Amino acid sequence: MQRRIALLSVVFATIVLLNGCSRSPSGPGVGANVDPRAKADELAALAGTWVYERQIVEGKEIPAAEMGRSTIVIREDTMTREVHRADGQRLSPIKSTIWVDPTASPKQMDDDAAMPFGKKRRPGIYKLEGDRLTVCYDNTGAQRPTSFDSPANSSLVLTVLRRQGK
Repeated sequence: MQRRIALLSVVFATIVLLNGCSRSPSGPGVGANVDPRAKADELAALAGTWVYERQIVEGKEIPAAEMGRSTIVIREDTMTREVHRADGQRLSPIKSTIWVDPTASPKQMDDDAAMPFGKKRRPGIYKLEGDRLTVCYDNTGAQRPTSFDSPANSSLVLTVLRRQGK
């Protein structure tokens, strides 16, 4: 019985993962019509290596110890998540193309992540305050968040990052 429940759990998780990861970007991301210089300036401001200070996934706080030495590196319109488990093991990096609209309020970001089953666009919002970057996005790609929050039973992820040296 327990084996059957475990198998059903794996099948369900796989279906959810495939459904969420199968949404491929259609057309350019947010900010496609924004002045290219404004976008370039904003991407330059976002450039650097960022470490996790806090992450809330669908209403659940992820302890900092579980994020290990994970970082996010932003260079021009490319974001790379260097993921490490709590035991230090490095996992495969996740690369994304990011699109920004610094003229929106709050500022908007689309993250076109290269996932194992294809590209996935996650619409989000962000704010940059000195060397602190706060990003909130919808893990399913269905909607753009309107506030920096990740309530329980939502598909929203709230991440607070600190720039590592500049």
